[in-house]
Amino acid sequence: MSDIGPDTLLSWQAQCMAVPEKYDLSLTGGRGGGKTRMLAALFLRHIEQHGRYAKCLIVRKSFPALVELETELGQYFSEVYGPKLKHDRQKHRISCPNGGTIQLDQLETENDFNKYQGKSYTYIAVDEAGQYLSPVLVDRLRSSLRAPVGVPVRFVLTANPGGPGHQWLAKRYAQREPWIPFEDEATGSTFVNIPSTYLDNDLIDQEAYSKNLMASCATDPELGRAWLTGDWSVMRGAYFAAVIDESRNRTEVWSHIPKDTVNGYRMGPQKWETFIAHDFGVSAPSVTYLCAKSPGANGPDGRFYPRDSIVLVDECALVHPDDLNKGLGLIVPEQAVKIKQMCDRWGVRAEGAADDAIFNSTGSQAGTIKDEFRRAGVSFRKAQKGGRVSGWQLMARLLLDAGSPDLPGLYVSRACEYWWQTVPALPRDKIHVEDIDTKSPDHAADACRYALTRQAPIITTGIGFAYAR
Repeated sequence: MSDIGPDTLLSWQAQCMAVPEKYDLSLTGGRGGGKTRMLAALFLRHIEQHGRYAKCLIVRKSFPALVELETELGQYFSEVYGPKLKHDRQKHRISCPNGGTIQLDQLETENDFNKYQGKSYTYIAVDEAGQYLSPVLVDRLRSSLRAPVGVPVRFVLTANPGGPGHQWLAKRYAQREPWIPFEDEATGSTFVNIPSTYLDNDLIDQEAYSKNLMASCATDPELGRAWLTGDWSVMRGAYFAAVIDESRNRTEVWSHIPKDTVNGYRMGPQKWETFIAHDFGVSAPSVTYLCAKSPGANGPDGRFYPRDSIVLVDECALVHPDDLNKGLGLIVPEQAVKIKQMCDRWGVRAEGAADDAIFNSTGSQAGTIKDEFRRAGVSFRKAQKGGRVSGWQLMARLLLDAGSPDLPGLYVSRACEYWWQTVPALPRDKIHVEDIDTKSPDHAADACRYALTRQAPIITTGIGFAYAR
């Protein structure tokens, strides 16, 4: 073996090898620490110990990144086994002399996941997990983690700060106490978080690596510093990262709508106004929020909500359970039933705001989508005033002002699970940085935006006119 052969371990890597296999691993920190080589060492030990029962799988989101990883792993295992190693590049499979295998594959969409149904792996690693905006596919991959009795199974994640999945990875893993086992509440699994940076890797020219990395981030030095230092404290990659704070914006589930509510419009200074806000979708998610606008009073949770604050009280999210960006395929009458069921639970009418698109003619005898909803018992008015960006700016301001004693804010109930799953992690558009990436699951955000920018009617009260803003 050479001085830096496959048996050479850095100090942190040797410590990682000592972590009992009953614990899953999150290899976080910054770039250049040697996380990929750590994966190779973990695979090698597992294969050496369990032979033909060792079935390892490693996935990445993009195919070009997968090819690069495959080359690196192929070289590592070739140094160990020489010509006895079999490497099928067409099938992306590395087969060791004792029968153990490493399968490399791409996991980007729901269709990609179908390849793993019915298959069993003893070791599964998701490399560069930060490329996944949502943890849905990553978590679902655990269903293929199975082994014969006596063979341990393990799930491993590697990630650097700054990717689309920065927020969920930071919350779940990267900001945990290093080296101390903890339960991942989302999966129920016990993990150990192991951070590393380029300064932990004395097998590279650290000074040159640092300079090259910062040069690659000349237009985003903050990202460069995060990569170098392994700092996950800034929720990079998320549009609303700087303004969402669960301690300020998240409310407990309400037991009821305040009794002084007038459904649809505010008729007096002490009336809570309630309405719904809807983002339409069939193949994409359909999301509706029951909203309450505060007159400047306490809510049922005992919290004071300044005048004109908006509370998302409940949620009707028609979303595929395994894909946050996929709908249930329900047509308008079916969606209307779900929306009315939500409204009936709270004793309010199914009336509110929706995207301008549902007011456009469909070219059929049914008229517009709005007309179909109206016939099914759900009434909508146009929501949008101005463009997307101005709506996001308004939403960001209200999120930031939440918790102020005298400024209106945006508050979201724990009951709105899809909102909390998606909105905090929404990335900026790479080209139009003032907008949200439209390829991301922005449906909850859109419905929320319509709640804030709706065009409410002027209502005759019998004693004059009241404008419900």
